[in-house]
Amino acid sequence: MYTFLLLLGLLVGFIPAAYAQPAYTLSGRVTDAETGLPLAGATVFLQELQSAGAITDASGTYSFNARSGMYTLVAKYIGYEIQQEPVQLTKSIVVDVKLVASTYAVREVEVTAQRKPPITETAVMGQLELPLETIKTLPVLFGEVDILKAVQLLPGVQAAGEGGTGFYVRGGGADQNLVLLDKAIVYNPGHLFNFFSVFNSDAIDNTTLIKGNMPAHYGGRLSSVLDIGMKEGNLNDTEVSGGIGLISSRLSVQGPIKAEKSSFILSGRRTYADALFNPFLKNTDQGGVPYYFYDLNGKIIFILSESDKVYFSGYYGRDVGSLTLSDGRFDAEFSWGNASATAHWEHTFNDKLKADFSGILTNYNFQFDWDFGGFKTLVKTGVQDYSLHLDFDYQPSALHHLQYGVQYTYHTLKPRSGTAQNSEGDNFDTDKLRNKYGHETALYISDDVYLSDKLLFSLGLRNSYFNQVGPYTLYQFNENQQATDSTHYTSGENVATYSAWEPRVSVKYELSKTASVKAAFTKSAQYLHLVSNAYTTLPLDVWVPSSAVVEPQRATQYALGYFKSIKQNQYEGSVEIYYKDLKNQLEYRQGYAPGPSNRDLDYEFVSGNGKSYGIELFARKNYGKLQGWLGYTLSRTTRTFPDLNEGKMFPARYDRRHDLSVVGSYTYNDRWTFGGSFVYGTGEATTLPVRRYYIEGTVNYQYGSRNSFRMEPTHRLDLSATLQAKKWRNIESSWTFSIYNVYGRRNPFLYYIDNEGEAYGNTVKLQAKKTSIVPFPLPSVTWNFTWK
Repeated sequence: MYTFLLLLGLLVGFIPAAYAQPAYTLSGRVTDAETGLPLAGATVFLQELQSAGAITDASGTYSFNARSGMYTLVAKYIGYEIQQEPVQLTKSIVVDVKLVASTYAVREVEVTAQRKPPITETAVMGQLELPLETIKTLPVLFGEVDILKAVQLLPGVQAAGEGGTGFYVRGGGADQNLVLLDKAIVYNPGHLFNFFSVFNSDAIDNTTLIKGNMPAHYGGRLSSVLDIGMKEGNLNDTEVSGGIGLISSRLSVQGPIKAEKSSFILSGRRTYADALFNPFLKNTDQGGVPYYFYDLNGKIIFILSESDKVYFSGYYGRDVGSLTLSDGRFDAEFSWGNASATAHWEHTFNDKLKADFSGILTNYNFQFDWDFGGFKTLVKTGVQDYSLHLDFDYQPSALHHLQYGVQYTYHTLKPRSGTAQNSEGDNFDTDKLRNKYGHETALYISDDVYLSDKLLFSLGLRNSYFNQVGPYTLYQFNENQQATDSTHYTSGENVATYSAWEPRVSVKYELSKTASVKAAFTKSAQYLHLVSNAYTTLPLDVWVPSSAVVEPQRATQYALGYFKSIKQNQYEGSVEIYYKDLKNQLEYRQGYAPGPSNRDLDYEFVSGNGKSYGIELFARKNYGKLQGWLGYTLSRTTRTFPDLNEGKMFPARYDRRHDLSVVGSYTYNDRWTFGGSFVYGTGEATTLPVRRYYIEGTVNYQYGSRNSFRMEPTHRLDLSATLQAKKWRNIESSWTFSIYNVYGRRNPFLYYIDNEGEAYGNTVKLQAKKTSIVPFPLPSVTWNFTWK
């Protein structure tokens, strides 16, 4: 702690004397003049001194320094009229700006929304923002707008499978992505076995992906941050919006509680195939549609004063299903979902210092309940977090921008638990593996230091700490894996402690007004682990904490890049290379199979190391009728486990040599907008049997080297068209038509082994056959509406 405070003091005090010149602070908020909602990503600057300016944050706030003088303040935001007003800086002042929406070319500006500074201006690498207007123009499966599928189209990001929402970033596992919704962690972001994400587009305001040097206020994951912010309700008018698609419908209501002082938004989404068809199927052999999912999002904000703003937001979503097999002898019900709640207070002390205080509750759980011939079993797994964050933002001068704070989380994890009952009513306690508990704390500080007009350093330091506490039982085993001794820890008793220093350093050097080079170095630690189960498509993956047996994951990443902006950021491009070293990666031990067991899951894992390196190319057009991007990644990802694959290095399951995406949208006129995307990727690595033989009537398989088989490459073309309908009374609406997999590519989802011939006639032939999810063109249509 003393060392951290000493470094904090050194960073705060480091201002080169040559640049310590008197300056005043100009700050304020940029909002929509009609709704009062904040405009994140608006550009605010002084016309006479364009080097003095800022980009508004998520709450629409801007702040920058300039010398004394008379200036013209300019505020710009795509889709809004440019506003100018004179300001005189003789002291630090606050100027709030209300922008008026443009009345011309509305459809065009909706799809071009450039809500970020040029990529050449900041020291951040691997950070990309996705405007929701752009996401809505992309063709998607079943017409359901999906943020996670849009994220998969970015360089360095790989889809977890055909049609799915899971993603891997720069060689890291799915658990190494920090997915946040209004500061709350989303542990399982998928619906319908990961074919749709839990993020309802009607409730989302902004989406930012960071896959390079994560700022110091983010922690707990190794590969990326996907930070998603929910909309704030309209402060002035009531508004109803929604949509009807092939698989689900959406409805959102927002409006003021007290005009310009408080507002609300409530948004819901549900699949409805079961509701439509079950009344017709309940008396038939089918019995009904056995599955549905739903989401609820809500947010309330209160603007207490110019210095204080409070909001409360929440999310609740569930997948619910059932299954009947073997002529009714096997009946099962399953459900899983996320719930979160965030209470957030923003306070501005003065024009240089503001603070955010957040209390966060996160919960994820999965439950599978089945009855097989009178034997009833219940299996559960889940995570629950209670978190407190205190964050400060301090800008003492134009040369310094500091962020610092403290974060605490209390984890409760249920890696595996359940009960069982036989047909006679006897209960069996299979809940031998108790919940696991841990305290996670972090202190952080970061400082953007301008050493000259061309040289910018971003320095960050994070000190994280994890403490596993009881109740917990630690076992000792002999060479036959039989428990020989144990140590029991009572509730709250210290079991194991880990800590890590996590420096984040990046530097930007400006080659010209439109070009820069950047370099970054990041060290990260992760104390929670997701271990995947390859034997089922249900979300039976379990989260386990670091413990006396399981060590934290660690990663070191190096990155170097060249960034270019052309024609006032109408075009932008980048080339980034990276190298990532991973430690303490987890897999199930050789021969492990899921099933009832009294053995703690901690002893079912083996650990190893990994490496990932590659080059990413990215080019994007931000303005005009035609816009979009091209992304290409050339990479390699490997793993080495002493206890797997004879200790030899093998490709990770998500190792993909080539990954290409081409995305575009074209605004034909005020009513029609067309969109399309093409993706290509090297086939996924997997393990398949190479031989099958019989011993005394029992089938035995001999497998090849781990992940030695490559699936066929994946490629697909999707197209969409959006028609803006004519306004009817107070209702604005549009129709979106899309075709998924236009030329019917049979992309592999999984492979299975089939055989022909007779075993005893020595004529058996084994063949790997693939299964595809959508092997044909799939059209869809969605109607979206807004009523004011």
